[in-house]
Amino acid sequence: MIKDKVVKELIQLSRDEFPITSAYFSVSNQSGNRKAHLVELKKMIRYKKNTTYFKQLSVAEQESVIADFEKIVDWFSHGLDSPPYSSSICFSSNKGGLWKTFNLKIPLKNELVIQPKPSIHQLSQLFSSHRRFGVVLVDKSKARIFEQSLGDFTELYRVDNNSPETVKVGGFKGRLERKVERNIRKGVAEHYKEVAQKTFDLNKSHDFSWIVICGRKEATADLRKHLHAYVDMKIAGTLEIEPTAPLKEIFEKAKQIDKMGREEFEKILLQTYHNRKQNNQGVEGLEAVLPKIRANWVDTLILHEDYKQKGVFCRKCGYLDLTPAAECPDHGGPLERTNDIVEHLLHQALKQGVKIEYVIHPMKRYGDIAATLRYPIGA
Repeated sequence: MIKDKVVKELIQLSRDEFPITSAYFSVSNQSGNRKAHLVELKKMIRYKKNTTYFKQLSVAEQESVIADFEKIVDWFSHGLDSPPYSSSICFSSNKGGLWKTFNLKIPLKNELVIQPKPSIHQLSQLFSSHRRFGVVLVDKSKARIFEQSLGDFTELYRVDNNSPETVKVGGFKGRLERKVERNIRKGVAEHYKEVAQKTFDLNKSHDFSWIVICGRKEATADLRKHLHAYVDMKIAGTLEIEPTAPLKEIFEKAKQIDKMGREEFEKILLQTYHNRKQNNQGVEGLEAVLPKIRANWVDTLILHEDYKQKGVFCRKCGYLDLTPAAECPDHGGPLERTNDIVEHLLHQALKQGVKIEYVIHPMKRYGDIAATLRYPIGA
């Protein structure tokens, strides 16, 4: 899965000698639009060249970053295969020997960041906002199971003919017909049991955030009778649709139920935080969260999707704070200012194995950031 591989690789990357340039950018092949996007990218590059941070880089570092800019422009001009992809993420450090790209089918907020580490703030938002969910399409003799991840639907399972009508039986007149009917009903039930078991297995291996069941009303209802209780709890909704409908139509309608699934997921997430806080295992607001991150106490970090905050950081030890100071209190080194302390917080949290969750639900009452803790405060 791209989420696990990408994040684990990126949080280990750091170029002490040369900065890393991170680019998030959307493109379009519509008439004139691609050229307009490239004009915007070049404007962003010109702006970065005039920032204080860039001007304070050494000559060698500036040369490396300028080479990054050229490579990124070339990638969005000629390298990105669009369509089918509508956006791409680039991580580049020319003199540090780094070049990674990830293409997506969902739009991104255009962003260009130069810093010692890859910029992962927007990437972590993507993984939380576009959660992995399952789509089960079923009828009496067929079934398909898909996974949605970052705008892509991937087929995980397919059975085209579990038809019980092929069962041969013996008998005479009405007795033969009744036996055939019993075999058909038994065959259909076995088919639903098989699909239910496969849904259980795939949920276990892929950890769907929620599941959408699609098909005729009778088929979806019968399938749910055979689902494991844990899987049934993850059903965000059922979609009544002909199983022969075009997949594009099915996926578009499934995305509508996906919105309902996310709302319910966030509701449960915040309720869980509230319950943990009542047991002294929750803190809220950045001033309360930072010390717990330093102490490696955080289990889950919950942020509003628009949350950003200025602060200071120590490049040597990773110390983070909100209050400007001349020296790091841990080892006396210089503290540098940042417009996005959340970026640095995410690197530390992910290295500690902290689960990151973004929500669109208002979080002002929590200071836009909260954390559940591994241990009760005062224990």
